[in-house]
Amino acid sequence: MFKRWLPGKSNSLYLKIFLSFLATCVLFFAGLFLFWNYYFTDLFYKDKIELMEKRNVEVTRLMNSLQDGTISTRELKYTVRILARSINGQVWLVDDKGNILNGSSDSEGRAIPKQMDALFIDGLHGHSGYGMVGLTAPDGRNVNLFTYHAPYQLNGQPMVIFLQFPAGDISEAISAVRVNILVPLLFSLVAVGFILFIISRKLAGPLQQMNRAALELAHGDFTTRVPVTSQDEVGQLAASFNFMVEQLEEWEGTRQEFLTNVSHELRSPLTTLRGFIVAMNDKVIPEEKYSHYLRICDQEVQRLQRLVSDLLDLAQIQNGVDVFRLRPVSIAETLEDSLELLKAPIATKEINFHLILPEPDTVPSQVQLDPDRFAQIVQNLIYNSLKFTPKGGTITVALEEQEREVHMYVRDTGEGMTDAELARIWDRFYKAEEARTSRSDVKTGTGLGLTIVKHLVTGMNGTIHARSQVGEGTEFRVTFPRIS
Repeated sequence: MFKRWLPGKSNSLYLKIFLSFLATCVLFFAGLFLFWNYYFTDLFYKDKIELMEKRNVEVTRLMNSLQDGTISTRELKYTVRILARSINGQVWLVDDKGNILNGSSDSEGRAIPKQMDALFIDGLHGHSGYGMVGLTAPDGRNVNLFTYHAPYQLNGQPMVIFLQFPAGDISEAISAVRVNILVPLLFSLVAVGFILFIISRKLAGPLQQMNRAALELAHGDFTTRVPVTSQDEVGQLAASFNFMVEQLEEWEGTRQEFLTNVSHELRSPLTTLRGFIVAMNDKVIPEEKYSHYLRICDQEVQRLQRLVSDLLDLAQIQNGVDVFRLRPVSIAETLEDSLELLKAPIATKEINFHLILPEPDTVPSQVQLDPDRFAQIVQNLIYNSLKFTPKGGTITVALEEQEREVHMYVRDTGEGMTDAELARIWDRFYKAEEARTSRSDVKTGTGLGLTIVKHLVTGMNGTIHARSQVGEGTEFRVTFPRIS
């Protein structure tokens, strides 16, 4: 269980963000500490070096005075001890043999410690410098001395001046400075780490919630939502995710409704066909009535054909299949050609038909259309009007040209629709006639005609609107952009 948990945590975006920012802060604070440590260490030693150089100048003056006979050896020793106290250390005057000739301690005549040989040789070669020398005190303690050396010529003989003091004072001061630097940095690092922890959780929390919600969504739970706690990019992503879930929930409902409607529409004619076939096979229906019932079966088969054809047509349009062959056409001529095929069904129903076109002397309107799909729109709208317009009624098709648009109106004096029915006419399989009429002369449709019209008009960059009033009829207005 732990092995499964650990890789998941190590791959967590929250942990990656937190550790990345924390590592950056640690490196930054470490660099800051090293910089201040180097700066103050150099500052302390720089001050001590400058002090040693000044004291070396004073010792050199004393040595010059000794050579001139201005002061005695006793006075030199006394003054050197005063200078040694000013640096809280020692001053040695060493000859070229490595023996201490004079100094601030009682070491005259003794050889310098071997640990100082490198500095001594460097001084004999005429160089000055400084370094840290580790010595063992008489009580056995290890003592670090900060030692400065400089060359000098006494009566033509080379010698070396040593100024040294215990480095413990500098070390203690540097240690105190390091503590004063390190402690605030550590507290700052802890505070920054805590802030990074909060920020990382705030950034990664909604993403983790969206991940869990996506898994629940994959298992079919469309009720899951991600709380939106901010208005930044993460909050906008959460809001977009919730909107996506709402759309998927709506699409799933539409899909279920679509499957239910298709099943219902297919079941009804198939049940009728099977019933008549079984009845004829069992001789329940007399042979002399076979032709009547076969016509009914033929009507049901045609109904199934229309349903399948409409479903395939709608699927092609909705799935983005290239079903449109757009080209500039004269919409008036195309409308007249489309209506030519509808004269017979209109005459059969004994309905008055009026076509209103723009004046012949006006320039014909050019519209980017697919003529076949436009004819399908006209036919579906006319057949829809024929269903609900009684004998002796009127259907009017009018074309209105404006500067930038062309409007086509299809009006009927049929039964009309309520506002509730009008709001659903574009839904798949919705049949307004079933909701408000039981006329036997109305040919049953598939409930897909107006849905196809809506998608065809939209696919050719147009718009369609409908208005209706019960008892007065319905009007459809189709608008297409006009070509300049």
